[in-house]
Amino acid sequence: MEARTIVVWLTCGLVLGLAASAAPAASDVLRAGAAKVEITPNLKEFPSTSLGGFGERQGKPAQGVHDALYAHAVVLESGGARVALVSTDLLVIPGGMKEAVVKKVADLGFSGDTVLLAATHTHSAPEGMDPGGDAWPTAFGKFNRGLLDWTVAQIAESIRRAVASLQPAEVGFAAARLEGLNRNRRQTGEGRADSTMTVMKVVGPGAKPIAVVVNFAAHPTIMGGSNFLISADWPGAMTQALEKRMGAGVAVYFNGDQGDQTHAGDFGSGWERVERYGTALAEKAWQLAQGAKTSGDVALRAHAITWDLPEQRLSPAFLATTGQEYGAMAEQAGKLLAALFPKQVRLQAVRVGDAVLMAVPGEEIAELGLAMRANASAAGAKDAMVIGLSNTYIGYILSPKQYELGGYEAGTSFYGPQLGDAIIAKMKEAVGAVFGGKP
Repeated sequence: MEARTIVVWLTCGLVLGLAASAAPAASDVLRAGAAKVEITPNLKEFPSTSLGGFGERQGKPAQGVHDALYAHAVVLESGGARVALVSTDLLVIPGGMKEAVVKKVADLGFSGDTVLLAATHTHSAPEGMDPGGDAWPTAFGKFNRGLLDWTVAQIAESIRRAVASLQPAEVGFAAARLEGLNRNRRQTGEGRADSTMTVMKVVGPGAKPIAVVVNFAAHPTIMGGSNFLISADWPGAMTQALEKRMGAGVAVYFNGDQGDQTHAGDFGSGWERVERYGTALAEKAWQLAQGAKTSGDVALRAHAITWDLPEQRLSPAFLATTGQEYGAMAEQAGKLLAALFPKQVRLQAVRVGDAVLMAVPGEEIAELGLAMRANASAAGAKDAMVIGLSNTYIGYILSPKQYELGGYEAGTSFYGPQLGDAIIAKMKEAVGAVFGGKP
């Protein structure tokens, strides 16, 4: 890996300026830290907490906790730059959450460009943290300000703890195709599968593990709508099993282009499947991490593009799919879309050495993720992570053909058939920014 000076490029094109007390030391030596903080809500304090992801629950409250939820944070720092990569055991990142988290850690030198906040998409996580949720409570949960504020504080604390643990580090990537562990779930048309797992290994002095970051695409829906226990689903089982293998440090999971991807393989059913499937993926991740070659001499850049989304619109498939599941009629749709979905987003790319992490604010299908990785490779990336459900939520993201074919995914896509192609183009621009110019 060739040597590169580490710089952060912001949307405005300026180098990040920080107060002396908040800024990291201007050293070219890579430092890294990782931490996890529990984000499981106390059901005695928040007794009306409902679980997101399945309309059949009809907003009924959770009945207990099967396993804990966490915010997992990795912070990388070098050359005066600092980037936070944070995964949360949530269904989505609700509107306003990232901005609230960034505000709480701004004194540490972070901005909206340098914090990547994603959800694992477990369908057994609490909802009710989107201020627009009252417009459609059966789909997004009745808004609970107290739960949102508490969760934001816990996520911010994970970043603070990761900063507090910064130490000299090296980082490396590895990737492989894992056949038979996920599949395309679309019933309409010939959808593609994306079986690639990519890992980022971060180690400290003596090669002691700091973090292993895993990127793989599959819906965490093993526990269906009949489950009323809070759970991280299989991503929780995977990170727990991987941390046991690591012996130290934090395992982090980022979901990928999972809009049409789900779990596969013969692992039983119910909680047994959660455990066995998660453990199988952890073993694959550990094998990849073992072979990743690390270096402390890497480029670190982040770039975000502010983009006006296409006009909001309903797919013809809405009433037969999403609308029926969550009890919404066409005449309500305009108010629902305006209350719950943004008109503008920021697409983010983070370069770590010769790899890039591409943060997408929704559920993109594999066809689009594969195109993004191809563009990243053409720009100079040797490894690429497509990280869905990042920073905010805009619904499903499809190619024009898949949108026109209809089905559930099209019914939950709210910006028309050209959304997917437009996001591919904008992400190509963001990746070009972090790999362009003088390194």
